[in-house]
Amino acid sequence: MIGGEGDLLLPAGSRLLHIGPHKTGTTSVQSAFHTNRAELAAQGVRYAGTQRQPMQAAHAVTERASPYADGKTPPIGRWLALVREVRGAREGRVVISSEGFADADDAAVRRVIGDLGVGQVHVAVTLRPLVELLSSQWQQQVQSGMTMAYEDWLEAVFHDPSNRVSQAFWHRHRHDELIRRWASEAGPANLTAIVVDGADRDRVLRVLESMVGLRAGTLVPEPELSNRSLTLAEVETIRAFNAAFRAEGLGTQLHAKVMRFGAAELMKRRVADRDEPRIQTPSWAVDRAAEVGREIVEGIRSSGVRVIGDLASLVAPSATAAAADGARAMSHAARRAAEDAWPTIGATAALGIVLASGLARDAASVAGVEEAWPDGPLDRGTPPPRPRVEPLELARVSTPLLGLVLVRRLLGAAVSRLPLPRRTA
Repeated sequence: MIGGEGDLLLPAGSRLLHIGPHKTGTTSVQSAFHTNRAELAAQGVRYAGTQRQPMQAAHAVTERASPYADGKTPPIGRWLALVREVRGAREGRVVISSEGFADADDAAVRRVIGDLGVGQVHVAVTLRPLVELLSSQWQQQVQSGMTMAYEDWLEAVFHDPSNRVSQAFWHRHRHDELIRRWASEAGPANLTAIVVDGADRDRVLRVLESMVGLRAGTLVPEPELSNRSLTLAEVETIRAFNAAFRAEGLGTQLHAKVMRFGAAELMKRRVADRDEPRIQTPSWAVDRAAEVGREIVEGIRSSGVRVIGDLASLVAPSATAAAADGARAMSHAARRAAEDAWPTIGATAALGIVLASGLARDAASVAGVEEAWPDGPLDRGTPPPRPRVEPLELARVSTPLLGLVLVRRLLGAAVSRLPLPRRTA
């Protein structure tokens, strides 16, 4: 149960570091902080960074290749600039949020806590049931270029610890170990685990408000921000594209632009028919996830960290396994919906690639728009939203503003070379 504000409120001068992990409602949290920056500042809270989340800073300090930096590890100056901002903040409390921190190893965790201030950092971890994360992480990997089928991926995750996809998944989602890594540096008293309530998604926002002293209701996510799961037909379309793309010997940078930040993003804005088949996790994997989930819960209980919410809810009920197998038998309506969706999915993917290529920004892209098409003019109605392009925070940004972003990046690169200010006692 959530206590009163006095029970959760962090001391003045605290730096609240939300590390995810991935697929635990991070997009909603980050958009709520990002779009309400002015109101946060008025209440004495700073949201660090200038974009929805400081992912490049997180990738820099964790030494991870980043699709936001052309597949390379961002320069450490990205991290140093964020640290400089946090140390120089005049607000009473600072919030930093990026699931990229969940990929940190022990050395990176130690550096993050040290740079942000030992004794000042309070880590927040958001948690969802393991079984709900399986399909979400698989389809995210497919959007990044993976070609493995879902059941093959599950086999690797649960039965092949030497596999790279297995190691990456468990580093993020063996949540008891994730909490142990961060609590060992920040201290168990300086880590709060928040269990996401599926029936009340905004509950996490209310908890975070209480931790940094914001008025209830201050954090409101962007209503237009879509991060829905892909349907089975959509993700299989992307997987087929990945196989063809890689067979041509094309690189990851181009793939990230045209698929991850192009076609896949536009696909998520498509309104899927309610009967379109979704990704179903086989019963054996559901059972195995429940077993591991129980181990995770026990590990968190014995860690000494503060827990908000019901840890028991992180373990899938046994009935879920039976439901999973039952759902695998596709109904006639679902089969028909999938067949009807294929042309639209293909067209959406192709349009997303065109938009991500940058050609749609060129003046020539609208040449002849007033001339008659072979079948006459089309009532376009409301134009579809543009896909988010690299980086994600440039969504709905006009071309002139892109120039401003470039200038700011150049200035930031110069400033990042300045020495960090000394910490005061």
